[in-house]
Amino acid sequence: MFKRTKVTDGTATGQVGFRKKSKVPGVMITQYIEKLPEGKSHPDFTRKPIALTIQEGKFAFFKAIVTGDPKPTVVWSRNNGDVSDPARYQSKYDPNSNEHTFEMPHVKPDQADTYKCFAKNEYGQAMVTVVLNVIEVGFKMTKAPQQQAEVANCNFKKVLKRRSKVVPKAEEPEKKEGEIDPKFWELLMSADKKDYERICAEFGVTDFRWMLKKLNEMKREREEEQAEFVKNLSDLKPIHINADGTASFELEFDLLDPSSSIYLYKDGEMIPYTKELGDKMKHCLRKVGRKYIFSMRDLMPEDAGFYQLDVEDVNMFSTDFKMVDFLVKIQEVKAMEREDAVFECVISAPLSKLMWFGKNMPLEQGDKYDIEVSEDKLIHRLVVKDCMVVDKGIYAACAGIKSCNAWLVVEADKGAPKGKKSARKTTRAGGSGTDLQKVAQEQQQKLDKEREERKEKIKAAREAAAEAAAAEEPEKTADSGAGKDKGAAVEVERIDKTSVAATTTVAGDSGSGHSAGKASGGAKQDGSHADAGGGHSAGKASGGARKDGSIADAGGGHSAGKASGGAKQDGSHADAGGGHSAGKASGGAKQDGSPADAGGGHSAGKASGGAKQDGSHADAGGGHSAGKASGGAKQDGSHADAGGGHSAGKASGGAKQDGSHADAGGGHSAGKASGGAKQDGSHADAGGGHSAGKASGGAKQDGSHADAGGGHSAGKASGGAKQDGSPADAGGGHSAEEASGGSRQDGSLADAGGGHSAGKASGGAKQDGSLADAGGEPGITSGLSDILATRGQPAELTVKMNTDCDGAWFKDGEPLKSGGGISITKDANIHKLTIHSCRDTDSGLLRFVSGDLSTEGRITVGDVPEFDEDDLHKFSKPVIVRVGQNAAFKMPFQPQESLTVSWFKDGTELKDGGGVKIVREPNHSRLLLRDCLRSDTGEIKIQLKNPFGAVEATSQLIVLDRPGPPEGPVETVETTSSVIEIKWNPPKDDGGSAVTNYIIERQERGHSLWTKLGDVSAEKTSFRDRNVTHGKKYSYRIYAENPQGLSDSLETADSIMAGIMILSGPPGKPKVVSTSKTCINLTWTPPEDDKGVPIIGYQVEKRKKDTNQWLALNAINEPIEDVNYAVKDVTEGAEYEFRVSAINESGAGDASPPSAMACAKNPNMRPCFKDPEDFLVVRAGNSVRVKISYEAEPPPHITWLKDDEPIAPWINVINTEGMSQLVIPSSKRSDSAIYTIKAKNSVGEAFFDVEVRVTDEPKCPGPVELEQTVYGKVAVSWVPSPDQELDDRLYYVVSQHDSNTRMWKTVADRLFANTYTAHNILPGIEYHFRVYAKNDMGLSDPSQSPTWGANSNRVPISSNGVSSMEISFERPPSILVPLKVHTPPKGYQLYMTCAVRGCPTPNVSWYLNNTCINSDKNYYITNSCGVCSMYILRVRENDGGEYRVVAVNSLGKAECSTKLTVRD
Repeated sequence: MFKRTKVTDGTATGQVGFRKKSKVPGVMITQYIEKLPEGKSHPDFTRKPIALTIQEGKFAFFKAIVTGDPKPTVVWSRNNGDVSDPARYQSKYDPNSNEHTFEMPHVKPDQADTYKCFAKNEYGQAMVTVVLNVIEVGFKMTKAPQQQAEVANCNFKKVLKRRSKVVPKAEEPEKKEGEIDPKFWELLMSADKKDYERICAEFGVTDFRWMLKKLNEMKREREEEQAEFVKNLSDLKPIHINADGTASFELEFDLLDPSSSIYLYKDGEMIPYTKELGDKMKHCLRKVGRKYIFSMRDLMPEDAGFYQLDVEDVNMFSTDFKMVDFLVKIQEVKAMEREDAVFECVISAPLSKLMWFGKNMPLEQGDKYDIEVSEDKLIHRLVVKDCMVVDKGIYAACAGIKSCNAWLVVEADKGAPKGKKSARKTTRAGGSGTDLQKVAQEQQQKLDKEREERKEKIKAAREAAAEAAAAEEPEKTADSGAGKDKGAAVEVERIDKTSVAATTTVAGDSGSGHSAGKASGGAKQDGSHADAGGGHSAGKASGGARKDGSIADAGGGHSAGKASGGAKQDGSHADAGGGHSAGKASGGAKQDGSPADAGGGHSAGKASGGAKQDGSHADAGGGHSAGKASGGAKQDGSHADAGGGHSAGKASGGAKQDGSHADAGGGHSAGKASGGAKQDGSHADAGGGHSAGKASGGAKQDGSHADAGGGHSAGKASGGAKQDGSPADAGGGHSAEEASGGSRQDGSLADAGGGHSAGKASGGAKQDGSLADAGGEPGITSGLSDILATRGQPAELTVKMNTDCDGAWFKDGEPLKSGGGISITKDANIHKLTIHSCRDTDSGLLRFVSGDLSTEGRITVGDVPEFDEDDLHKFSKPVIVRVGQNAAFKMPFQPQESLTVSWFKDGTELKDGGGVKIVREPNHSRLLLRDCLRSDTGEIKIQLKNPFGAVEATSQLIVLDRPGPPEGPVETVETTSSVIEIKWNPPKDDGGSAVTNYIIERQERGHSLWTKLGDVSAEKTSFRDRNVTHGKKYSYRIYAENPQGLSDSLETADSIMAGIMILSGPPGKPKVVSTSKTCINLTWTPPEDDKGVPIIGYQVEKRKKDTNQWLALNAINEPIEDVNYAVKDVTEGAEYEFRVSAINESGAGDASPPSAMACAKNPNMRPCFKDPEDFLVVRAGNSVRVKISYEAEPPPHITWLKDDEPIAPWINVINTEGMSQLVIPSSKRSDSAIYTIKAKNSVGEAFFDVEVRVTDEPKCPGPVELEQTVYGKVAVSWVPSPDQELDDRLYYVVSQHDSNTRMWKTVADRLFANTYTAHNILPGIEYHFRVYAKNDMGLSDPSQSPTWGANSNRVPISSNGVSSMEISFERPPSILVPLKVHTPPKGYQLYMTCAVRGCPTPNVSWYLNNTCINSDKNYYITNSCGVCSMYILRVRENDGGEYRVVAVNSLGKAECSTKLTVRD
C-alpha cells in the first residue's frame, strides 16, 4: 500500500499533502492532490536562489525561476524577521526571462538570515531556502560581548593576567610631551636596516648616530635574554595582508625547551589564539617546521595595532599593522580597442605595493599589465596595455581590507579593416579625472606636519625641563670657583637623567663621549645657547635641558675629565669646550642674557667660565694643562674670558663690576695668569703665561695703560701703578718675578701680557676710563680654511696680514716650531706653514695667532684610494665567458670612509638592476653581469673615489660565441661533368675565437637529405666537389666552426648543375583505365627516345575541362616509378585530361600528348546499408532519431514504413547524400514499432528493419500481500504493474528489511513472476518488504508490504492430536511459474526465468534441444531459493530452439519448456 505523509503547511482545509521529489536538489515539493489533472502540474524550481556572502552596504539580490500550471505565485520570507519594509526588501518579476528577483539595496548586518522562497498554485507548493551572510565594515560595539564570551569559552582568564612590556593604551601612565613611544625601539629591533630611516621619520628621530648606538646596546641585551629560551632566530617577516584576506607575520626559531609558553600581544594586551585557523577564534599561531606563522582572519579596522610575540617573558618579534584608505578611488575607463587603459588611485599612507585584480584574478607586472607607484608611494596606477574586447570587466585595487573597483569598457574599433587586426594605438584612456599629484602632495604635507609636530613636542619638553632645573638653581657669581661649577654640572646631569634627552636630538646633541670623563651642556631657562664639548673620552656627554626652544649641545669631551656648559637663567650663551684632558671644563653661570662659554679643556686641570649676574660674557679657555683656568666674575655686562690654560698653573680673568672686559690669557705654563680687576668698564687681559714664573700688569687708578709682558722667564714682571693716566708697562717678564696688569676703577683698558712664565699675570686697574692695552691693531686679510692633504705629499698653509707683524702657529692648541718636517716662514705680512711630507699625525686643527687676532683651519691627511698590485694584476686579466653565462668581477681594496665605488663598461657607468648586479662590501666590490651576450664584449672599469682623489682599474670582458655565417654569395668557380668548384668569404664575426675550419654539405636536387662532403682549413675559402653526376643539379651550404660551435649556414642561391642538361623525350599518350567519383586510374608507355640517360620516373599533370592550367600531381623529386597511376585528387562529376613527362638526372623532359577526357563518377551500384543498428530504446517524450547510412549509384529513392505501413505525416524523414534519418519529435509509447527503410534505384533495391521501443519509467506494482505456508518461509505476492502488459522486458525487484539489522537489502532481482518466497524468517523479528518494477528506463516507486511478525499473519497449523514429530514436509518437485515464450532480436540480451519448489530441494537442469547446457559458458544459470534463471548476453542464431527445465528430487520429477525464436 502507499504510505501517505500528511502535511499541514501550504495545504487548504481538508486537503492532504504528498511529498514529491524535485529534479533540483534542495527543493521541497508538496502536492495537494494524489493525481493531477492532465496538463496540470505542481510548482517546481528550474533555477533556485544561490547562497550569498556580501559586504555591508552593497546591493544584495536572489533570483529564482519557477514552473507550474497554472502559473504559481512566488512569496519571499525570512526565518528571523519580516520582509514587509519596501525600503529594505523589494520583490520583482521579469516576464521576458521568467525570473523572480528579491532585492535588498544597501544591505545591513541585521539582514543576515536564512530566507525562504515559496511558489504556490492550487495543486501544490515548492519551497527552497537560501542563506545571506553580510560582512560588517568598521568597529561594532556589539562585538565586545561576543569576543569576551569567546575568550571565556577558551579559558584564557589565567593566561590573560600577563602583560607585555608595551603598556596597553588604557593603562599607560601620562606620558610627557615629546617622549618617545617604547614601540619605537621594539620595532627597530625587529626591522630590517633598510626600514630604519622610515621608522625614525615616523617617530621624529633624526640623530641616527645616537639611535644606532643605543639600538646596538639594546640588541645585545635582548639577544642575551632570547638565548635563554630560543636559538637560531631568523627570517623575521613583518605583518602583511594575504590574497585570501587574512593577515600574517612569520619568524623562525628553535625552542630550547619545547614546553616554553608562547604569548601574543596587541598594543600590550594579550590576545587568545588557536593552533589552527578555525571558526571560533580570530587569531591563529601555526608551526610549520621551524617556522611560526601568526594569522588573523576577518580583518576589521580595529585590528590595526602593534603586535608582539613573546616566549615566556622575552620578546622575539614586534611588528606594526596599519590600515590605509583610498583618498581617490579608481574610476570607470572607456577605451577603444588596442588602446591602453589606466586605473589610478591615491591612498592615505605610503604603501610600496597594492594588490590589483582583473575579473577576480590577481594581476602582476608583465607584458599585459604595468603596475606603477609614485616616489612618495601614495599614487598607484594600473595600465592595461593593448586593450581587447576580452579585457572588458571589473578591475579592483586592494589595500588590506580596503578596496575599490571600476569597470573597463572596451569598444571595438569600427574603423579597422574587416578581417584584419587594427593598428596598435599609442594613446591612453582613463585616469581619475582629478589632480592626483596635488592630492598626494596635500597628504604628504599632512604627514610631514604630523612628524614636525612630534619634533616640536620633543623640543618643548627639553626646554621645559631646562627651565624647571634653572628655577631651582640659586643665583651664582662668576667667581664661584670650582666647587660651584661642579655643582652646576651635577645639577645639569640630574636634569639630563630625568628629561627626555635620551629620546631624540632634534634640538640638542650629545657628543661622542670617548674618554672616561663627563661632558654636559649647561642648563638654560631662556632662549640662549649652551653647548657641551666634544666628550670623546669614556665619560658622559649630553645636551643640556631647556624650556624655551633654544639649542643645547654636548661637545667633544676627548679627555677623562668633565666638561659642562654654565647655567643660564636669561637668554645668554653658555658653552662647554672640548674637554680633551683629564681635567674639568665648565662654562660660567649667568643670570642675565650674556654668553658664557667653557673652552677646550685639553689638559688635566680645570677650566670654567666665570659667573655673570648681568648680561656679560664669561668664557672658559682651552684648559690644555693640569692647571686651572676660569673667567672672572662680572656684575654689569662686561666680558670675562678665561684663556687657554695649557699649563699646570692657573689662569683666571679679572673681576669686573661695570661693563668692562676681563680676559684670562693662554696660561700655557705651570704658573698662574689672571686678568686685573676692573670697577669701571675698562679692559683687563691676562697674557699667555708660557713659563714657570709669574706675570701681572701694574695697577692703574686713572685711565692710563698697564700691560704685563710675555713672562717667558722665571722672574717677575709687573706694570707700575698710575694715578694720572700715564702708561705703566711691565716688560717681557722672562724671569721668575711676577707681572700683573694694573687694576682699573674707570672704564679704561688694562691688559696683561703674554704671561709665559710660572708666575702670575693680571691686568692693571684703571679709575678714569683711559685705555690700557698692549700692541697695535693688525688685521687678517686672508685666513686659514680646511684643507685635504695627501699622505707623503707636501702641504702649505698661508696667512696674509694687513700689516707686517709677528704671529705664532698652533696645532690642536700646541705651539709649532720649524723642524721635524715642518717649516714656518714669514715674508713681510705673509706667514707660511709648510709640511714637507704629510703624515697621519699631521692631521688636526691648525691655528695662527697674531696678538688678539687668530684664524684656524683643519688639515686632514689621507690617501688617494689604491689597489694592491697583486689584486690589480689579477683584475687586469680578461674575463672570458660563453654566451648565456654570467660574468663576475671582484676587486678588493682597503676600507676607507667616504669611498665611492663605480663600475663602467666601455665608458658608460653601470647601475644595479636588470642583468647587472653590483655588490658593495667594506673591503671589496663585485660586479655580476647575467646572461651575457656577444655584444657585451668590451672594457670593464672600476673606479674608487674619495675626497683625496680617484683610482681606476681596467679589465676586459670577452664573451665567446659561435661565429657568424660565412660571407656570401657563394661563387661558382668551375662546373664540368665531373667537378664543381665553389668559393666564399670568411665571416665578419668570428665569435671571439678564431675560425678553425669550414664544413661543406651538399644536397642533390629532388632529394631532402643533406650530405657532408668534408671540411677545409680556415685559411682556404674554396672547395672542389669531384663526386658529381653529369646533368644533375646540386645545392651547397657552408658552416664556419670555432671552439664554441658551428655558425649558421651560408647556402647557394640556386642549384648548380654538373655539366650540361640532357632531357628525355615524351612518353606515350596516357590511357584511362577506370573511373570513380574519387579516383581515375591511368597508364602510359615509356618514351621512345631517352637520349641515352636512364629514366628514373615520371611526372603526371592534370587539366580540368574549360581551364588552361596544368597542375602537377607529383613533384620532380618524387617521381612515379611505374607506368600507371591512380589519380585521387579529383572532384566528383568533373572532367579531366592528363599528360606525362619522363624524369632523368637532368630533370623532367617533354610532356606526352594529353589523354582523352575522363569524368570522375562511380559506376552503377545496387543500394547497400553500412553498419546499421537494428534496435533502439527511447524514453517516452524524447525525440527518436534513426540514422541509416547507405551506398548506391545512381542515388536511390528512400521510403520508410512503420510495421509495413506508411509512416504518419508528423514523422519527419531527412535524406542527405549517403544517409537517411527518421525523426519523431516527441515520442509516445504508441510509436513503438518495427520501422523499415527501403532504398531503390535503377540497379536494384534494399531493405532494413529497425525495432524502436518507446517506454518510460514503470509504474509501481500493486498492493503487496504476505502469507506463511511453512515455518521460516513467507510467500510475498503482489499485483502486477500496469506496465507489465505493455513492456515484455519489465521485471521485479524485492527488497527486505528486518528489525534486527535495520537495513534494506535486495533479496530477489529479475523476477518475471508476481510471487517470491522469503526464507529464514525468524519469530520475534519484524520484517518489511518492498517490490519495485524495473525496465530499461529504471526503477519504479516501491510498493510497501504490511509489517510481518504478528501472530495473525501466520497460517494456523493444527496437529489434530498428532505429534509434530510425525509431520513430514517432503514433497515431489512442482513448477510454480513456468517458462515464457521469448522472441528476442539477434544480438540482444535475454533472461529466462521459472519457479520450482520441492522438498528435499530438487536438482534443476537446463536443456536446449534435449542437450544439457548447465556447463556451457555461453549461458549464465542461477538457482536462488527455487527461482531458476538463465541469462544470455547476446542472442545468436544457434540459440534458438526448445528450452526445457527439469527438476528432480528423491520423490519425483517436474519439468516445463518453452521455445525461443531469434529475429534478424
